[in-house]
Amino acid sequence: MTLSEMWPQLRPLCRRLALVGWASSVAGMAAGLAVAIASGTRLSPEMSTMQLVAAVCMGVSVTAFVPAAALQPSTGRGSTARHGETGLGLDLGGELPATVRSFQQGSLALLGGAIAFACAGLVLQSGPSAQSVAFCQVFLLGAAASGFTFLLFKKVSAGSRG
Repeated sequence: MTLSEMWPQLRPLCRRLALVGWASSVAGMAAGLAVAIASGTRLSPEMSTMQLVAAVCMGVSVTAFVPAAALQPSTGRGSTARHGETGLGLDLGGELPATVRSFQQGSLALLGGAIAFACAGLVLQSGPSAQSVAFCQVFLLGAAASGFTFLLFKKVSAGSRG
């Protein structure tokens, strides 16, 4: 099953929330990259504003993705046990489409990048630089977008395997 086949199965409210989350993720990543690439050792007022925009976009993104993932029913047919899932939400045997699995793997890779930049910023004697904070924001936004996209489409995928 492809994402284009899963998209119509999302509730309309979930689709709108996901689009807001993805749009704010893109805007936040663009603002964070602008700070990370274009700023010097000190942030100018414009770059400080861009960093604030990236932080606000991160908040908007997560605030949109959380209800989108929560409002989408996890199964449309049958019980979750029939699909190889436990009551804890762990998938024990059901096979997800490769596209959906790639969002989970991407999320973990981006989260690793955020942790690496956070650690790099913490070991500097001067503390985290504006660039390390900006790169953390970029990687965290990417991880959030990928992770919540995985959760959203995993629920749709579970409902269509019955």
